[in-house]
Amino acid sequence: MLRFIPIKFGRLYRCLKLLLVVGLFVILLMNTHNLFASFQKNELTDRRFINLNKCPACFGTSWCRKFMNGQVSFETWGRLRFLDVFNVKNVYFAQYGEPREGTRRVVLKRLGSNQELADIDQKICKRATGRPRCDLIQAMYKTEFARLNGDVRLLTPDVVEGWSDLVHCPSQRLLDRVVRRYAETKDSGSFLLKNLKDTERMQLLMTLAFNPEPLVLQSFPSDEGWPFAKYLGACGRMVAVNYVGEELWSFYNAPWGKRVDLAKQLMDIAEQLTNNDFDFALYLLDVSFDNFAVGPRDGKVIVVDAENIVVADKRLIKQNKPENYDVWYESKFEECDKEACLSFSKDVLCSRVTVDHNYYAVCQNLLSRYASWRGSTGGLLHDPPPT
Repeated sequence: MLRFIPIKFGRLYRCLKLLLVVGLFVILLMNTHNLFASFQKNELTDRRFINLNKCPACFGTSWCRKFMNGQVSFETWGRLRFLDVFNVKNVYFAQYGEPREGTRRVVLKRLGSNQELADIDQKICKRATGRPRCDLIQAMYKTEFARLNGDVRLLTPDVVEGWSDLVHCPSQRLLDRVVRRYAETKDSGSFLLKNLKDTERMQLLMTLAFNPEPLVLQSFPSDEGWPFAKYLGACGRMVAVNYVGEELWSFYNAPWGKRVDLAKQLMDIAEQLTNNDFDFALYLLDVSFDNFAVGPRDGKVIVVDAENIVVADKRLIKQNKPENYDVWYESKFEECDKEACLSFSKDVLCSRVTVDHNYYAVCQNLLSRYASWRGSTGGLLHDPPPT
């Protein structure tokens, strides 16, 4: 009996593998027509596919001409819609072409899962009509996204505080920067909210509330030395950013010297985001191996997911002087059974001038022996060579 049990389970395992292969084959057969159609059609020219039909309940329109002209197209696997079930984050690789510059790789993001996008639609409808379904475009004009009309001069902290991590504790200086650098308008450069069109204001505010990553990339651009991917543009609910390179996880087993270099760059990022000439502290709340990437040519480490970042204005903290504002804050280590988890207080991040959160987050979740990811432990600096 004791020898029979493993044989029984072995057969069961092989049967399950066979069923899985057969199931995938059946799916391919059922989707044969769609499979060929996917390769023939550029879905990024479809207004409904990129949710352009939902604007101004969208993220922008600055790249719509490029999308509609067919200058942006999915790479091979991105064209297969039946694989979307595995792409929970709705992140795609694509090729973008310019007549004089040739083609280059870009990353397309819907900035949320299908469920999260459906939830924001329901929230807009409920706030406007009390029902979960409605005419989304008409509903937008009855929400808080439309209340800041042309008569409102500035975007102020009291209006948007707490809408997302970016504006958990916003200062007027930060909001002026966000509006002035807003890339989804032809008249960027002014911090006056009234200079934006009604649709542009609503798109900005929806982005700020749903997923502020595009606004982080615009407000702290890579062209000025910030360690983020370059924002390119948006059309509907599809945002385009520059492709950086392989994710940091790909270098987990790289030679020791390479890993040490990457570790130093990560600490340099922690320093830059914490202490800079602008007196804005950008605190990373989601630190994991897939949120960083490494350039293939220069080997430079870049933050590729900027959704969960709290921005604290150190000048405002020094001006308001909250309790213990000038007391150095040291993060407390807490063991966790999950991957890439952190312990922090947003209120503390927003009320202290000197905080070690970024250094702590990088060390714990990426470098130290406590760092775990995809079943592996030991962090980027695992197994150092003998001295």
